[in-house]
Amino acid sequence: MSTTAPAARGNRWKTIAAASIGNFAEWYDWGIYGVVATLLAKEFFPSGNDALALISVYALFAISYLTRPLGAAIFGHIGDSIGRRRAMAGTITITCGSTALIGCIPSYHAIGIAAPILLLLIRLAQSLGTGGEHSTSTSLVYESTEDGRKARAVALLAAGTFLGLLAGSLLATGLSAMLSEHAFEAWGWRVLFWLSLPMGGIGLYMRRHTDEGEEFTQAKRRQGATTQAPTAPLVEALRTHWARMLLFMGYLGTWTIVSAVLTSYLATFLQKNDALSSTQVYAANTFASVVVIICALLFAPLTDRIGLRNASVLASILVAVLVLPGFLLAHRGVIWAFTGAGLLGASKGVLSVPSRLAVSQIFPANIRATAGGLSYNTATSLLGGTAPLLAVALNDAFGSSLVFCSYVIFAALVTLAISLTSVRHWTAESEQAPNEASSDTPAPV
Repeated sequence: MSTTAPAARGNRWKTIAAASIGNFAEWYDWGIYGVVATLLAKEFFPSGNDALALISVYALFAISYLTRPLGAAIFGHIGDSIGRRRAMAGTITITCGSTALIGCIPSYHAIGIAAPILLLLIRLAQSLGTGGEHSTSTSLVYESTEDGRKARAVALLAAGTFLGLLAGSLLATGLSAMLSEHAFEAWGWRVLFWLSLPMGGIGLYMRRHTDEGEEFTQAKRRQGATTQAPTAPLVEALRTHWARMLLFMGYLGTWTIVSAVLTSYLATFLQKNDALSSTQVYAANTFASVVVIICALLFAPLTDRIGLRNASVLASILVAVLVLPGFLLAHRGVIWAFTGAGLLGASKGVLSVPSRLAVSQIFPANIRATAGGLSYNTATSLLGGTAPLLAVALNDAFGSSLVFCSYVIFAALVTLAISLTSVRHWTAESEQAPNEASSDTPAPV
């Protein structure tokens, strides 16, 4: 069982803040991308078919996820070999710089096809940075927290992350209310992207002045005491934990889908509710983000008490139960739209705690950032990145959210099955040998 030194416990808040700001910036981008998706469709794609332009925006969003696994491999290697801090300094620089550049791209009417191409290239670079952000920051927080409070620490990281989404929604709501519709569509949306630059500067400073977690430090000390040449983290992860990584991708499916849909598609879906004004759409989207944060913080202490496996079971059941009424209500009047957004936010908040905790808890420290990051980002690329596109396409084809809801419910049932059959095996093994990579075999069913 891992422990944390008193000095590290005293710096826990500093560590969580340093780790959270990169996640904040990543999800801030996700939030504003979803909120202004319809504007991006008008700005960077030819006019004439609004549905096709919107699908193109989300198709580009999905394609950009292709570099996430590469980013996880690169920065996971840096994080496991050199240190979490070094990796996190690189991820926040790339992520925030790319976000700011999106606000500088000329419109389609100004430069033609070069506009969507530039948007794609910048988002590919951005995804490279965000691919290494999640697992390295979660690993740092996990390793800097004493046993019995790790879920709460990870939930605080998640809450800080979701504040980025909330900030994006609030700023979009405020700017759209303060500016005329013409001004917001002409240049106001660009300001939202430019604001990532000061975030990146603050985050880079904080990350350079934080400490590594005790568990990682001990693992590197033991590794340095051996006479064997160190194996590359990626090679070690694939050699010893390949089966667990594959199954873990299935476990993460629900989280990646729900996360992407609520972050980048909910505002678009709410805009189809004729009872809502643009400001009310942004307000309902903001309300969902607030509910996410509250539910994550409330569910974390229970997760520390009942364990990862039971928390995963409860969370996946909650998603399966709430997703359909959430979307159905969100399409009706003003009050029901807020109610539906709140239900969807609650399911995401609860699910976030075991999903993020598992990234670090089920892998040993010497390959944690690599194995967790590669699993998470591959699942995110395959399922999360395509979820908004799939939602738009299915709803446009069938005129109903029921088909896509069935897809989310199926993913939740897969997570439930893996939680019931495999998570206890993973956590038991990690508690027996938390800092050593051992040969992995498929978990018993």
